[in-house]
Amino acid sequence: MSGTSESPPSSRPRDTPVLVVDFGTTTSAATVVAGEEAWPVPEPVTGAATWPSAVFWDGQQMLVGALAERRKRSEPESFAAEFKRGLAADSSVVLGRRRFRPVEQVVALLAAVRAEAERLHGAAISRVLITVPAGYGPSDPRRARMIAAAEAAGLDTVELLPEPVAAAFAPMAGPPFAPGDLVLVYDLGGGSFDAALVRIGERWHEVLGHATLDDCGGRDLDALLAGRIHADGQEWLAPLLSSAAASPSDPATLRLGMAVTDFARRLKHQLSAAPAVEDFFLPNAPAYRLTQADLRALAAPLLGRTVACCTDLLARVGVPPHQVAAILTVGGGSRMPAVGELLQQALRLPLHKVEDPDLAVVRGAARWLPHSGPRRVPAATSPEPSIPLSFAIPGGSARLLRWLVAPGQAYVAGVPLARVRLPGGALWDLTARVPGTLDRLLAAPGSEVTAHEWLALARP
Repeated sequence: MSGTSESPPSSRPRDTPVLVVDFGTTTSAATVVAGEEAWPVPEPVTGAATWPSAVFWDGQQMLVGALAERRKRSEPESFAAEFKRGLAADSSVVLGRRRFRPVEQVVALLAAVRAEAERLHGAAISRVLITVPAGYGPSDPRRARMIAAAEAAGLDTVELLPEPVAAAFAPMAGPPFAPGDLVLVYDLGGGSFDAALVRIGERWHEVLGHATLDDCGGRDLDALLAGRIHADGQEWLAPLLSSAAASPSDPATLRLGMAVTDFARRLKHQLSAAPAVEDFFLPNAPAYRLTQADLRALAAPLLGRTVACCTDLLARVGVPPHQVAAILTVGGGSRMPAVGELLQQALRLPLHKVEDPDLAVVRGAARWLPHSGPRRVPAATSPEPSIPLSFAIPGGSARLLRWLVAPGQAYVAGVPLARVRLPGGALWDLTARVPGTLDRLLAAPGSEVTAHEWLALARP
């Protein structure tokens, strides 16, 4: 699979398009997959490969992405980012003069991504594959809210894929993994850290265990660096601090905090490729100097927690480090040289890198989708006049999403009769082994169904 293509819509395959979204805490990325081809969905204002996971309520409509980022300093109280972190509780926050739940903010961003994808692809898109942290288990409310948000954004067929599984399919800078390899996925994103032990398969990868630190991402390091800048720059920040000291929620205070944090992030990004950097927060302020050694010392406690998370995970699943083939580093935070140095020092395992850490998950998911197989289960039938239909559902259970054939409707062999979602988030179709007519439904949409349970009756 090529990964990306710039073919005009008229020359694209006629396969049903699927929107693939890596919905991140700080940035999100999207791709449209049709058949074996994939086309990125860049942020429409900046043309960047990623969208800021940010919203801004202007009093009449919700602006998202770069439009929200550009308005945040004009009315900081109307701006929100990192709302993915609030999905568990889904408590509303005030933006301007209205309250919005995090799931509503997710809806706004997904709807905008879908609209841009349809504009670029030139066709309606109703199916989406969203990557989620491995910690979003079957009973996790964040899982249900992400599905509900996608459906509210007009995407009525929603599939979930664990992020570490997607990352293991990403284009790599080097030879690919072999079936049977155990890979430790180290994902240091903008808002959180995720570790997962993945067994590589021919077509499916299996997550053997996972661990998450919800308060240990790139933005947390930005906050530490911003605190250092505040401490080091008291003299030239003093006039600004005095004017912004009225209240933590005062717009001037919020603007100053945003400006210092943006400056900290700019310094951090420059240090990914340079041993030292000098930059100016204000034109008349002294140059602020920061070295990789300074950043390494500042990040040491945070990165130490990520390494401890990895070692604890391996101990919990009972896999000694020497049985792990490699560590796969993904996420924008993994660009820091200190990450690779610390991992090799602590775990002494080979490091594998993807071509682009920021886009590893969305590109991996786009490669996984067309190679994940038909994912169909044929019905088991009986010679009786009224045939009960049951299915060997992978894993033993699933949630019945919808019937695709109505009672009284005839069908041919191989046609999908119903669609289910497995506990891991993957969608499977339940198909007809022989032709017939659907007689009566025994399981309603939304119900939990098990393997070999009678789900419907049919007539030959």
